[in-house]
Order: sequence, then structure tokens, then C-alpha cells
Amino acid sequence: MLNFFKTYLTLFVLIFCGLSGYTQTIIKGTVSDASTGEPLPYVNVIVFGSSQGTMTDFDGRFNLTLTQASDSFFVTYIGYINIGFKIQRNQVNTYEILMQPDDNMLGVVEIRPGENPALRIIKNAQRNRSEYNIDKLSYYEFESYNKVQLAVDNISDRFKKRKIFQAMEPLFDTISVLTPDSTVPVLPVFVSETLSDYYFKKSPRRTKEVIHASKVSGVGVGEDSYVSQLLGSTFQQYNFYDNNLYILDKDFISPISAQAQVYYDYRLVDSMYIGKDWCYQIRVFPKNKYDLVFSGMIWITDSTYALKQLTLEITKEANINFIEKLKIHQELVEAAPGAWIPSRLRVLIDIAEVTDNTLGMVGMYYSSNKNIVAEKEHELKFYDEKVSMDINARDFNETFWDTSRHEQVSASDLRIYKMVDSLKNQPIIKTYVDLVEIIVEGYKPMGKIEVGAYYYLLGYNAMEGVRTRVGFRTTQEFSDKWFCRVYGAYGLKDQKYKYGVKLSYIVSKTHWTKLGLTAKSDVELIGLTDKDYGTSALYDAFALLGTNRINRSKSYQFWVEHELFKGYTQRVFLGTRNLTFEKVGNFNFLYYTQPEMGGASPVSRQFNLTTITLEGRLSHKEQLVVRKHERVSLGNLKAPVVTLGFTKGIAGVLNGDFQFEKYSIHVWQFNSLANLGTFEYNFWVGKTMGTLPYPVLEVMRGNQGYFSNKTFYNLMNYYEFVADQYIAGHYEHQFNGLIMNRIPLMRKLKWRSFFNVKAVYGSLSKANYNLIPKFDTEGNSVTPIGQFGNKPYVELGYGIENIFRCLRVDFIHRLTYLDNPKAHPFGVKATMVFRF
Repeated sequence: MLNFFKTYLTLFVLIFCGLSGYTQTIIKGTVSDASTGEPLPYVNVIVFGSSQGTMTDFDGRFNLTLTQASDSFFVTYIGYINIGFKIQRNQVNTYEILMQPDDNMLGVVEIRPGENPALRIIKNAQRNRSEYNIDKLSYYEFESYNKVQLAVDNISDRFKKRKIFQAMEPLFDTISVLTPDSTVPVLPVFVSETLSDYYFKKSPRRTKEVIHASKVSGVGVGEDSYVSQLLGSTFQQYNFYDNNLYILDKDFISPISAQAQVYYDYRLVDSMYIGKDWCYQIRVFPKNKYDLVFSGMIWITDSTYALKQLTLEITKEANINFIEKLKIHQELVEAAPGAWIPSRLRVLIDIAEVTDNTLGMVGMYYSSNKNIVAEKEHELKFYDEKVSMDINARDFNETFWDTSRHEQVSASDLRIYKMVDSLKNQPIIKTYVDLVEIIVEGYKPMGKIEVGAYYYLLGYNAMEGVRTRVGFRTTQEFSDKWFCRVYGAYGLKDQKYKYGVKLSYIVSKTHWTKLGLTAKSDVELIGLTDKDYGTSALYDAFALLGTNRINRSKSYQFWVEHELFKGYTQRVFLGTRNLTFEKVGNFNFLYYTQPEMGGASPVSRQFNLTTITLEGRLSHKEQLVVRKHERVSLGNLKAPVVTLGFTKGIAGVLNGDFQFEKYSIHVWQFNSLANLGTFEYNFWVGKTMGTLPYPVLEVMRGNQGYFSNKTFYNLMNYYEFVADQYIAGHYEHQFNGLIMNRIPLMRKLKWRSFFNVKAVYGSLSKANYNLIPKFDTEGNSVTPIGQFGNKPYVELGYGIENIFRCLRVDFIHRLTYLDNPKAHPFGVKATMVFRF
């Protein structure tokens, strides 16, 4: 036995030593896009002169042990130039491969006679879309890890001469790439990671995301959780089983949509195993590269015709602003029998510089989903808060992240965090960030307060003459729940001071509840600045130019806002208001205070209102996030928004002069017709019951300003029409290049056409009409009240958007009430509109 043991031990040592002297030949590494640094998944790695090969994974990595002798290999990927490499035998060969895009190759479509085999596969995939769509499940949930990186690139020679670049340049030298495999110098400016649980309920449709951990660092980004809410899975869903994908406010046609064959050509490239699934590799071509479509590659399983993975990008010629490239890589797994869900997603977006004086940017979004659970039911109440973040979500250290990430952190990622921190602490960078915030927000940050708004600093109107206004508002640094905004103004002509104060408190962010107080003494224009009509502050700042129909207003109001249930918010307003009118130019307003006395009635230029207002807003699909002290809407998923209003005027309480009731309904919707464009409509109905001076009634929103406004009637004069009952409708259709893309000389400009129609009709009771005398006590004519005849007011508009990527020009025709001597039958107005 002992001799046997010695013999066995000797044999083992000889075998071990012999094996250790034999070294395998291994090739491994990464494959990336040379122009952007993005990893390239599903690239073919082929060993020359053998039957061996492999394919890069989702992260662009490959690893192959050779069993057949060879001295070289090459990588091939449609849309890129093939490249070859030498192999050193009997050792581990590591490569960092950069593939150059081949734009000419992408434009080639090979048409062969006979039935296209790819088309048969696509038709089967189309038939199975609803069967494999994850949204068919009643419930599903998963853990999601998301990472976002943004970097500056495309530095123009002109920008390099600016002082700010001197602070940035050393960091370009220190970390010259977004990933180690890119050849384009970039400078990271933002990086974030989030770890969350995502939940879905089909009927009624609800989603919920709980962000458990968040790590955010970036130039111009504070501790506001608003950013973290946007970076989770809720707003980064790409479902190619749907007919259209809503990206950058536009609908792109999926390559397997029901109408896909109208927009795409296909070619079968290869077939292979991906994991356990044998898949067809199909190349996708747009028939018209100017349409909102994709080009690239998709992989479809052979037996079930399910979408397994894809690499698609938006064509460079598509009518999209500011975007040089948008590329999507996605892998899908079968989460439940017949239901496929994205397991990993990578999106690269390259944003071009707007001018020679600005910078371009490149962004990378990565998402990984695991622990997928199907059909686990939760109560409807569970979904009340769409996006929430744990209180301690930003408190985790690097040890936590090392164990919680779905992928291993690279040395480059760690360096990016350090460089971002270094960049945002540069004094000149802070100065530029403050300047940008002033331009965008209108306020200058100063710690616990912000001073502004700058666009109100200087103004002019017929009542006040030159006017100046200054103010401030508190920030989250002062309080996360309390908010205060104060301003003071002074008119050089009337030599009167004005003021405005708003104080609010957020009771709950989970079940949104907020209350507040406002006090204001200022001038206003009824039908324009007296309510929130959805206009911009900049528009309101210039609205009083060119009109003398101005009044003084002093108001006090208490209000409460509460989300009673998901998608329905109730507001209650209690307030008192005093309106005083003065004779300004040819505008002269007064009314009979005792109309039953007829012409013998006393007259007055001022009145008081005491009101209770109830307003309910139903928007069951609206996506809301909390930003600072407000809720911000990110869209309503193309569903209608309905607002119901009721106001009760009370006489004899807090000096209220009138007893009346107001009812109103407003319906708004924005939707898409895929490649036919988008449309938006508004519909209003309202009625006022009671005898009132016409400024309290519905004053139709005319526009005598210099800029067009989609909410107002652009060729209607101020106060031209007043009604105590009315019906109105607006419709606008944006063609998104549908027409211009078919005109050879126009499509390169990327101009976009649109048309709209606006109509309103109403009536005024005899009692309300007779409330206004023809002359004042001094014999001067009183400005007559405007009212509708037997037809509606109608105007038709059309025009061009996207001139210089920001200018919109409206050509407007007024179709009715042209007998008014002040009416303009045709007008041209412009405004600034920024859209992707």
C-alpha cells in the first residue's frame, strides 16, 4: 500500500508539472465605438482560419479560449469598419478595440428577388407582439439599478478661447474620456446611481418606484431630490413591443409595430445562439431616413418569435433638434411564460453644440433589472405615491454601493466621480452655473433666498409709466416645507408702491397636501394677468405694454390643495378682492351700483368681491414629481385632463358687493398620431349666474402684444368680447416634419409646419349689459362693453416652427367680426419655442 501511495504521488506530481507547463491561448477584451466610447454589444469576433468565434456581451466584452491554432482574428459589425488583430500563442491576449463607424455601409440596402426571409420573421413577431408584451401582466415588479453619466465634448475653437475653458482644460487632460476606450476627449460633468424597486399594475394602470439609494454628483446639481426622482426607472421605459416609443416628445415607430412594413426594410443577416435561445439576426433599414424611425439590428427567437435583444439608433437625418446620435441597446428576458421584460438597457445620446460659443454633450444611461416577480398583487392604495425616495437614500457609503450595484464599478467610474467633484468646486464654474440659473429661473441664488425675478425689474404701462420691481423667494436651504415669496414695486408716474406676498406650507408630499396665504396690491389687466392662464412670467412682464385697460387690485386669499385620490386634486380658495378702475387714456369704466333705479342709479369705479372657489382637477395618468416646493408635471401619457370649477360670490361678508355663482369645465389633451404628428386641443364651457360688472364675467383673452400665444386669441383686441356664458375650443396640429421632410430643399433645414383653429362664442344677459352707463358724471363717454353677435369669433393660423431651431412664426387670419374698425383680418406674430 505504501509503495502504491508513493507511485501514485509521483505520477500526480509529474502530471501536475506537465500540465502547468502547457499554457492555453486566450483572447479577451472590450470592443467600443471609437467616436463615442460606448461599448458595442453583439459584435462578431471571428478567429481566422478556424471555425471558432464568439460575440461580445451587452457590455462589449469578449473572452475566448482557442482550441485551434491561429495567428489572427478580426471583429465585424454592420455599420462599422472591420478590423483585424494578431494573436500571441500560448498566452492571454488582452485587447481594447475601437471600431470606426462606416456611414456609407449603413446606407446600403440589398434587394433580392423572391420572398424576403426576414419579412416572414418580422410578420410572426408582429403577430406575437401583444402576447409577449410585459404590459399584458396584471402585476410585475423588479429591483432596478440605474446609472447616468454626462460629459462635455465637441469643444469648439471659439469656446477654447473663453476664460471658463482655462478652469476646465486641466481636467480634460487628467481624464480625457468618458470610458477608457474612447478616442474623443470629454470632460465628465455629472454622474449618478440609483437603486430602487419598481412596481407595475395593469388595471387601473399604476406604477410605483421606491428609490432606496441615490448617489448624485454634478455641476449645477444640489441636494434636491428632484433629480434623483428623474433618474430612476419610472421615466426611462423603452418598450419596443408597443407600436410607438415616446422619445424626446415624439413618437418613433417600433421596427415590429403593426405598421412597421410601411416605414422599414429588413434583411436577414445571421442566426446564432444567444444564451439558450436560437435567434435570427435582422438588420433594420428606414425607408425614409427623415421619418421618426430607427436603423440597426434586432434579434428574434426562432421558435417563439420573441424580441430577444436589439441595437438601434435614430437616423442622423431625422427631424430632431440638438441630437447628433441616440443609440439604444437592450436585452430582454422571459419574466413569466410569454412575457418578456428588458433586463439590461444602455442608451447613448450625443447632444450637439447649439452655437460655436457653446458646448456639446454626450450622455450614457445604463439600467439593469433583476429579481423580477410576476403577478404579485398589491392593493391600489400601495400605488398612491408614484415616485418616492427613502429619507436616508443619499446617506450610503461606498461599501454599500460595492455590494449593491448590478455591475462591478470600474476604475474609470471612480475617477469620474473625483473629476466631477473637482470641476464643480472651481470658482469660475460656480459663477457660470449661477448665471445659467439666473437666466433659466429668473432668480439669483443667495443661500437661503433667491433674489429676482430679473424680467420684472423694469417695465412700463399707461397707468404707472416706468415701473420697477424687486423681490426674493426662499429656498429649500431655508425650509423644505415652508416657502415665502415677496416683492415690492413702484411706478414713477402714479408714484404709488405695490407689493405681493405668498406664504405656503407643504403638509404632506406622500398624499400631496399644501396650504397657503397670498396678499397682493398691484395693477393688473383683466383677462390676462388676473389669473393663471398658463402664460410664462416673461410674457406677463410685457403684457401691459400697449394697452390702457388696466385696473388696481388689492386681494387677500387663503387656499388649500389636496390630492384626494390618485390623479384627482381638489383646491379650495377663500378670498376677498377690491378692484378700482381709473380713467387711463380713452379707457373709462364705471357701473350702476343700483341698477333697479335705471339711469338715476349711483355709479362707481370700484367694487369688492368675497368668494369661495372649488376647483377639481382629474388627471389620472399624469406623471408628477416634486421640485423644490411645487409639483411638476412630466406629462399625462396622452390622456385628457379635466378641470371643474365653481365659485360662489357672497354679498355682505367682508364688504362683498355681489351675490353670484360661476361654473366652468375645461378639458385639455395632448396626443400623438405617430408619424402624422401630434395634436393638442382645449375645450371650455362656462356660465355665470348673477348681475355683475363685466370685469367679473368672462373676458375673452385677446392678444394685442407682439408675441403669439397658443392660449389666447392672437387677433382679438383686449376687452373686445365679454360673456356670462360661453363655449370655446382650440385645436393645433404639429406635423413634426411630415410635410417639410418631403420637400427636398426644405428637409435639410428641419423646419416644421403646423396649423391651428380657435373659436369662441358666448352671450351676455340684458341685465349685465345694462349695468354699464353710456356716460360718466362728467359727461365723458364710458368704454362700451363688447359682446358677441349671432356668430362665433374664429381665427385660423398656420406657420413654420424650428427656424434656427427656436423660432416660431404664426400667420393668422381673423375670419369673423371684420366689421370692427379696430379688427385686423391678418397678422404675423412670432415667439420662441424650444423642442427636440
